[in-house]
Amino acid sequence: MTPGGHLMLAFQVGDQPRRLDRPLGHPVSLDFQRRRSEDMTGLLSAAGFALVSRTVREPDEELEERSAQAFLIARKPA
Repeated sequence: MTPGGHLMLAFQVGDQPRRLDRPLGHPVSLDFQRRRSEDMTGLLSAAGFALVSRTVREPDEELEERSAQAFLIARKPA
């Protein structure tokens, strides 16, 4: 990544993986690896990024979400 550039990372928050065998009625094997925002922030820091913003949104029942969503914005110092 170019120094001074920004990175946005979005992911489902959690500690446990989730498996879907028939999403939308189709037979597939789909695994979700959820992450904790604190862990991802630490990994970004270790890679030389400075955290600019961290937002964690609770699940939206209207969208039938089961886990929180995290949005991290980080910057690679120039």
